Amino acid sequence: MMFSIGDTVFYGAHGVCIVEDIQDQNFFGNTKAYYILRSFHDTTLKLFHPVKSEDSKLTPIASKEKAELLLDTFKNPPDEWNDRATERTNNYHKIIESNNHFMIAQMVNTILRKKNELDQEGKKLASQELQILKQVTPILHKELSVSLEITVEDVANRIEEIIVKH
Repeated sequence: MMFSIGDTVFYGAHGVCIVEDIQDQNFFGNTKAYYILRSFHDTTLKLFHPVKSEDSKLTPIASKEKAELLLDTFKNPPDEWNDRATERTNNYHKIIESNNHFMIAQMVNTILRKKNELDQEGKKLASQELQILKQVTPILHKELSVSLEITVEDVANRIEEIIVKH
C-alpha cells in the first residue's frame, strides 16, 4: 500500500505517525525511497520506513467504524488467565508483534480486568503486565483518539466505563 505526504498511519510498536516526506535515503550503501515519519506519541521521534517493504508494519490508521469496534472489544469477557507468567509474557509479545489491533485490544482488556480484580483484593498486578500496559496502552489510546477525533483522556475514560459496566 502506498501512502502520501500528510497521511496518518499506524506503525507497529511506534503507534500513530504522520508521513512528513518521502525521500531517497542511503542506508548501509543501499539507496531507496523511504517514508519519513513523525510519531504522534513522541514528536521528537523521526522514523524511516522503506516505501517498498515485504514485511511492512505500516498500516492505515483505523477508520472511525473500526475504532468503535475496537472499543467494543472491551465489552468482552477477559481471556482465561494463564498462571504461568513466562508463557503469558511470551503470548503478549506475539500478540503485539502480530499488529492485530483486535487481539491487542483484547489483551489489554484481559490485563485491565485482572488489574481491577487484584486491586479489589488489595494485591498488585505483576510487573510484566504493568510493563505491557505501559507500552501498549498509550499507543492504542492515541490511535483511537485520532480515529474517533476525541482526546486520549476521553478514550481512557470510555474504556474504563465499558470495563466497569461489563
